[in-house]
Amino acid sequence: MIHRVVAAPASAILIVVGWLAVEAVTAQAPGAKPFTPPSSTYTPPRTPWGDPDLMGVWDYQSLIRMERPGELAGKPRFANEAEYRAWAKANAPNRDSETGVGAYNEWWNDRNFVVNLNTSLIIDPPDGTFPRLTPAAEQRRKEILARASELASWEDYHALARCIASQTPNAPQAYNSGTYIMQSPGWVAIIRERLDTRLIPLDGRPHVGDPIRHWNGDPVGRWEGNTLVVETTHFTDKQRLGGMSGASVPAGIPFGNFRLIEHFVPVSRNRIEYYATVIDPTTWTRPWTFNLPWERDEDYTLFEYACHEGNLALTNSLRGERVQEADAAKKREAGR
Repeated sequence: MIHRVVAAPASAILIVVGWLAVEAVTAQAPGAKPFTPPSSTYTPPRTPWGDPDLMGVWDYQSLIRMERPGELAGKPRFANEAEYRAWAKANAPNRDSETGVGAYNEWWNDRNFVVNLNTSLIIDPPDGTFPRLTPAAEQRRKEILARASELASWEDYHALARCIASQTPNAPQAYNSGTYIMQSPGWVAIIRERLDTRLIPLDGRPHVGDPIRHWNGDPVGRWEGNTLVVETTHFTDKQRLGGMSGASVPAGIPFGNFRLIEHFVPVSRNRIEYYATVIDPTTWTRPWTFNLPWERDEDYTLFEYACHEGNLALTNSLRGERVQEADAAKKREAGR
């Protein structure tokens, strides 16, 4: 199926930043070791120069939430297929139902969900929840959300709302989730349909030096058997987790000082198990890992994501804030 997506303006989706505050969870051992993904017995085809061939267009749309929902608390990591189908029927938007298609523009969104039997995308900690934030990170998060709720200027919007960059790691998103993997000798390019292209060297070079920072970090990759392992550092502090339309990630978490380890594990010709581990002792009390399956989609057509900084959505949302402020000022004056 050819995907044709008319996306709602990013700022219209992202103004509401109080979706999911990071709740206090059971304290985790601060010395916990990063999760080690399982290996695969599948052997992918080879490129002409001998590397595992992962080239093609992949999709990673998911119905599974980042954190394990309350109604699934205490459940094991994996559901069975019948449980997944029941969950999909109850939670998939834009499916045939008596209630219609939902929001006015839901009809345009592609809904090719990749089957995933995880009960949460987070698989480490084992309870499927984010680890606790450090006190300093929680304070930074509160300051970010306070600024974002005021929207005094364009500087109070994060990079995705301003159409500059979408954050890495690849968390689930509601649309434009097509991703093209291209390989050449010594390089892997990962081109996401929405606002990000990553060029990953495989020659063992060191990371860039301080104080250089990139929107989505400085990636360096290597092959471990058939698994592509990418380690990324030197993220800018101008990005933040939670700036995406998938409302299963806590809003306002500042990025910038973390290390990301990604494993792309091919398990069949048409499926990659993607594991992302975030290590940041200044933000989280322990490392955490999520697992997001990717599925090959040979019919997916990637289109230009024609979003640009300073677009009308940003201008109009700021104008709306000023109108609300003026109305509030009039009410205060009338009440004197």
